[in-house]
Amino acid sequence: MRCSVIIALYNKAPYIDATLASVLAQTHENWEVVVVDDGSTDDGAARVEACRDPRVRLVRQANGGVSRARNRGIAEARGELVCFLDADDWYAPDYLRTQVAMAQAYPAESYFATGFKGVMPGGDTALAEAPAAPGQALLIDDFFARCNRTWIPFFTSSVAVRRTALWALQPCFPEGEQFGEDLDLWFRLAERHRLVLAPAPLVAYRLEVGGSLTSTHRRDQVLPVFARLEQRARGWPASNRARQPALLLVSNARVVVARELLEAGRRGAAVAEMGRALRDGVTRHWWSTAVMCMLFTPSMTRRWTLWRKSRIAS
Repeated sequence: MRCSVIIALYNKAPYIDATLASVLAQTHENWEVVVVDDGSTDDGAARVEACRDPRVRLVRQANGGVSRARNRGIAEARGELVCFLDADDWYAPDYLRTQVAMAQAYPAESYFATGFKGVMPGGDTALAEAPAAPGQALLIDDFFARCNRTWIPFFTSSVAVRRTALWALQPCFPEGEQFGEDLDLWFRLAERHRLVLAPAPLVAYRLEVGGSLTSTHRRDQVLPVFARLEQRARGWPASNRARQPALLLVSNARVVVARELLEAGRRGAAVAEMGRALRDGVTRHWWSTAVMCMLFTPSMTRRWTLWRKSRIAS
């Protein structure tokens, strides 16, 4: 089975050599890499051109954002299984072998994922060394309910999708959006297919990379990806077991926005967002934020958020 690895490249020259090297080191050798340079202003594209492996292709386009670059990569892909790899992340040697094994063991399923490991600068870079046996993979048929419990168990660089399934969803990534563009695809895939998951951490997710949008982004309204999910879910019949978990996921996204509004001192807007969240279910997350709306000052909310993040990190 041939894998197409799509790499969207924009000003990540310091990392792209190591990223490509991780693909070159794969134990599964039937692959191609499609690097879509999205108008980089550094020498990242030149570094890709210096790679002499004929399986690595470089496609150039004017800067249009990561979604357009990934969609272009999908259009250029020739493999049966399409994988994504951010230009500053890397694969363990058995990553593609594991994805292919799962795709072959579950021919009726369309998307597959492995676990991943977040790596801070100077941190431990060791990943899993052996592929998970296909029989040990988990078949996830309650994706939205699981997201409400523990969030999504993979990220963009640790997922593979059959090319036929992606073509049915084109454009796969919403162009013009900078945040949550990957979630849109994962949600739409989950509405149609079951996820096959090998929890072993076979991909490294590089944290705190300079220029990261997510490290500084703050929201004053729910992301479009959640608004679209809400619109679709409200149209599902009540008998659809994914309907309520999907709407609860939207509710939790609204609560997150409410907390950020509180931190910004916009209590009225936060209360209004909490009211919208109330339509789709009440969780402990909702109740704790409701108390914060009544009692916390912006500085108290910020301190609480920092404390909570420190607890999660530890």
